[in-house]
Amino acid sequence: MRIDELKEELGKYRCEESRINNLNELYVDCSQSNIEPIAVLLKNQYKLKFIAEFCMDTGKEDKFKISIVFTNSKESYFVILTYTTVDILVSMQNTFSQAHLFEREISDLFGLSIDGGSDVRHSVKHEIWDAKAFPLRKGFPYKGKIKENHEIPNYEFKRIVGNDAFQIPVGPIHAGIIEPGHFRFSVIGEDIENLEIRLNYKHRGIEKIAENIDANKLNLLFERVACESTLAYGEAYALLIEKMLNFKVSREIQSLRVALLELERLYNFLQDVSGICVDVGFSYPAKKLSYIAEIIKQLIERVTGSRYARNSIVPMGSNIDFSQENKRNILDTLGGIRNRIKLIADVTLESFTFLDRVENTGIVKNNIAKKLMMTGVVGRASGVDYDVRKSFPYEIYGDIKKTNNIEHIGGVFERYKLKIAEIDDAFKFIEMALSNIDNEIKKNRPIIELEKGMEAISIVETAKGELMVYGKMGENNKFDRIYFKTPSFTNWKGLTIAVLDEIVPDFPLCNKSFNMSYSENDR
Repeated sequence: MRIDELKEELGKYRCEESRINNLNELYVDCSQSNIEPIAVLLKNQYKLKFIAEFCMDTGKEDKFKISIVFTNSKESYFVILTYTTVDILVSMQNTFSQAHLFEREISDLFGLSIDGGSDVRHSVKHEIWDAKAFPLRKGFPYKGKIKENHEIPNYEFKRIVGNDAFQIPVGPIHAGIIEPGHFRFSVIGEDIENLEIRLNYKHRGIEKIAENIDANKLNLLFERVACESTLAYGEAYALLIEKMLNFKVSREIQSLRVALLELERLYNFLQDVSGICVDVGFSYPAKKLSYIAEIIKQLIERVTGSRYARNSIVPMGSNIDFSQENKRNILDTLGGIRNRIKLIADVTLESFTFLDRVENTGIVKNNIAKKLMMTGVVGRASGVDYDVRKSFPYEIYGDIKKTNNIEHIGGVFERYKLKIAEIDDAFKFIEMALSNIDNEIKKNRPIIELEKGMEAISIVETAKGELMVYGKMGENNKFDRIYFKTPSFTNWKGLTIAVLDEIVPDFPLCNKSFNMSYSENDR
């Protein structure tokens, strides 16, 4: 169903108002009383996919605006149901299995109570927090600190009981240089009966900071949400601004962006497959692939001046000069490593001991993957045929990406094979993108000037999966609200399913095959 047809259909269901914005965003204003039945209607009758729920402090009479975001990936549009509340969040947990993640986050950051939810535990707030601190309310001061009042009750983990049952706590402080996250294993012998993951140990206030930075500098903050996806987050910001302004960059700049984005995907997946090899004790391919990932980072630094290409993708232009020499440098470097990667990958695929560890390990079935909203490689490994680059094509992806790489068993091996396939695609896409650049691209960064009330949604495929960003402008060229729905926010739950009935020593292998980000939750 087209977006205009859906708008007309929803007019029959006592919605207060609806409007189409930016061609592919349908905003539907509801009341608290009818928000749940309309959400159920979108899911069951119109087959739309729930992807996010977030809150915004209106700054008026302690009123808050709740937005529930759905997508129609076949027709490439969004539906945003909204309602206004004072202190109650209408729970969607009975309708959408992952709704509790969004609701608990909203409750902690804005102070709303969850009405009808089965899981109302604190998510962002840990035991050390001040119970009355709600950092995304307008009244909470910019650069304000959370007082350590130790007012939050102890977190309740699920417990497996029995004579042979015990729990293994891991983290949040780890043996290596790693971000904080707590893993609570319930085991009988070595078999994992339950895994619960607790995150959000480092609330950085990213979305609060975003409200206090001029739009011309905000890309720098976006890039720091998760550094391994610097370019993808920068792209999300560029698309957000360009959508608000109905601005389209030249095909050469679109192609340059795609080449850089695929270089980022390339080194991410090389690191991922290297890490999988590490966790089965296969050091030869692990070291070789890790070394090649470093070659890609050095290439990115030669082209952009930064190993992570920071401040390269900017709205309405390019923040780097790109020459034909840069183009040759990329093609020559990739030409020197492409066959090496294939040879190393073949070594792993021909190794009995490697296959013995990864085949039929850490499986997430298709119906569970869909229920948990899994996206990216981890979703496609379980047969979820969804890639933002194809369903919501941006830049030149509509021309170059025709199919999605899909596996169906949903285990470590399938995730491994898909990451190899994504590496192969990255080489192809970079070559195709660079073939569109025949002249030098000069650094050009236009000034961003946005009007109050402008709003938009952008969506990007990162190495981790689907990243969605909502933005609404306030005064003085600053945003009134920026919201990030990161891929790791929902994908982490898939890991807790993947490890069930596996042995404890296989947890690191399952974990690396997912390789989700802690910082995407600690925003």
